[in-house]
Amino acid sequence: MTTGVVPYGSDLKRRKWMREGMIQKASTSFWSAFTGNTRDAIVFQSKNENAAEGHTVVFDFDGNLSGKATRGKETAYGKGEEKQKFSSSLTVDRYRLPVSNGDKFDGKDIGDLSINEHSDSRSKLSDLFVRFKDQALFDSAQGNLLTQEGNAQVTSHNIDLAATFDYNSLADIERILLTSQGFSSGSAGIRRPLDPYMTANGEPIWLFVIDAAMEGKLRQDPKWQSVMGSGDYRGSENRLIKGVIGKVGRLLVVRAEMFFGATAGSSSGWSMNDYKVEIAGLRQYAGANPSTALWTGQQGFEYGSSELHSRGLLLGAGALQMGFGKMPDYRFKASQDFEIDSESALEVWMEVRKTKLKAENKDYEQAKVADLDFGVVTVDVKVA
Repeated sequence: MTTGVVPYGSDLKRRKWMREGMIQKASTSFWSAFTGNTRDAIVFQSKNENAAEGHTVVFDFDGNLSGKATRGKETAYGKGEEKQKFSSSLTVDRYRLPVSNGDKFDGKDIGDLSINEHSDSRSKLSDLFVRFKDQALFDSAQGNLLTQEGNAQVTSHNIDLAATFDYNSLADIERILLTSQGFSSGSAGIRRPLDPYMTANGEPIWLFVIDAAMEGKLRQDPKWQSVMGSGDYRGSENRLIKGVIGKVGRLLVVRAEMFFGATAGSSSGWSMNDYKVEIAGLRQYAGANPSTALWTGQQGFEYGSSELHSRGLLLGAGALQMGFGKMPDYRFKASQDFEIDSESALEVWMEVRKTKLKAENKDYEQAKVADLDFGVVTVDVKVA
């Protein structure tokens, strides 16, 4: 069903019609290839269609065993290891994306979705939703999106490469991820390596998302040019992954767009209703300290700053969570002034956040996973 011929008074048909329009636009999303309904995906998506404002969507994670063995005739019973159980949750809220229809509906049946212009509004709202949702995922992963509790999801583990970003940097990054040694000061200590994300052919990788400024530094490195000049990194498993640059070790390097738009909020973070997104993507920050710096889109941010930094993202399985409540809906309202103009809106119940697990019983002693960014490590590079 791709037309706009559906009774506006039918909630079920109208919502189905709106959801179909959103699905048609989903292919334009940077995150579409990495989104799934299990924790094996980078974006773990969960739905609870009964959830409304204040309702919680729960994500469950099981841990692996790590206990000691008994030897010989030593009594084993009573020494069974308690199974580790971890969980995370987010609370959905209502978000509405409105569009003015102007007076294009003059002389038409305002309350009837058979009007062609409704399909145009649906298409434009669906496209805006993809960018709105994508930006929430970028902002959450970069550590700027405010949670329902009003606290920014600050980064638990960061790798600061200063002004150097080349082929050797990728080897250093992989070593830090595997050994948990070499994170920047202020990081939350030793942690479990990111769980790998599986490509279509079953190859385990970590996704390394960089922006155009970081890519420019990488491509200028002679060693990168030498290695990548003869490499075939666009295999069939990468056809759905946008912006693939190359694969080094277990790192699949991809380029994301850079953010264009405007953002309210402060250096402490912002919510999903604080930004206007023209192009969804990674943000840069101007200043030596990311927790007090201005980010792309904020008033006062300057590209000419002498302390301009890019922030890349190392992502593993289950890195981000996206929860949905009630089905998306298409809303319509004509003006009170004799319906000379009108507005439409897309209404969604959702929330986005980084995965931060709570231990239901206990955490691991060294390969910790609770109370930290489970699947995200950020990488800062000074680009100006």
